[in-house]
Amino acid sequence: MRKSTHVLPRAAALACLCALLLPAAAPARAPQEGAQQQQPANAGSIRLRSLTTRATGQLNIEPSESGGRARLTALNLPDPATVAPGATLYVVWAVGGGRVARLGVLRADERGNGGLAFDRPAEFERYGVIVTAERDASVERPGDPVLATRAGEAAALYPEKTTAATPRSAAPPALPRPRRASGGGFYAEVDGALAARGGGRLLDLQGEEAAPGARGAARAASHTGSAYVRADFRNVPLPPAVGASVYVLWAITPDGRIVYMGSLPADQSLNDAEIYVRTAGFDSDDFDLMVTAERQRPAPGPSARRVLSSGPANRVIVK
Repeated sequence: MRKSTHVLPRAAALACLCALLLPAAAPARAPQEGAQQQQPANAGSIRLRSLTTRATGQLNIEPSESGGRARLTALNLPDPATVAPGATLYVVWAVGGGRVARLGVLRADERGNGGLAFDRPAEFERYGVIVTAERDASVERPGDPVLATRAGEAAALYPEKTTAATPRSAAPPALPRPRRASGGGFYAEVDGALAARGGGRLLDLQGEEAAPGARGAARAASHTGSAYVRADFRNVPLPPAVGASVYVLWAITPDGRIVYMGSLPADQSLNDAEIYVRTAGFDSDDFDLMVTAERQRPAPGPSARRVLSSGPANRVIVK
């Protein structure tokens, strides 16, 4: 899709956007050689405000030489036609300084779950992000919004500069060995797939609103068409404590596809032993993880009640 940039008129369209987004912060400058850029505390992971019932959204930004690779994930979006008459899809926009750039179409499944991956729009060092319901993908101005960040909340993120005098930090410690029954071929298969990928990627899972004190870490890899995950959780309350009957693990791919990876133990063993997962249908290990609290099993799709999630800012490539 061709990306277009337009200057919004200072009439109703701009007034509507300004009403949704708080005043922008001062623009950030690109980092100078040999210096580190100071980033906002929440620059890597941003929760979008919902302007419709049940819908939730999160924006994760991974540092890159171009100023950041972003992944927007949305859950429980309503049918676009219920937001705006004649709307058939959702479009994602970058907004800032009276300008707007169309970033692409947010592809959602029948449950309203989906997302979009995009590079930082070159014309913005700081920008807000909105999701709107539109008639088609070629619209030139935002319509009715359903999700929005604050103005200037998304910032350019560049890789940290390293020098001979400033060595890279050591790799995170390995996860504890699993407590599992002997002779498990499935466990050996998961361990073997991770070993084949040099240990896999290490993802840091942070507690969300449903369980802010929860923590987790997972090693993830893809091998022969399947995704393999070995996860360790700490301080996760039992599901009834958050009004749920089960926790479910999901993978989020760069294009916003959300894949069911299985239910987690509903007893204290969730915090006492490692969880092993194998899921077919993956040709890449470039995915993030999310745990949601669900009231029914099997869960038809992720609820808006996130317990833990990883993001590009929390990922470590383990060589």
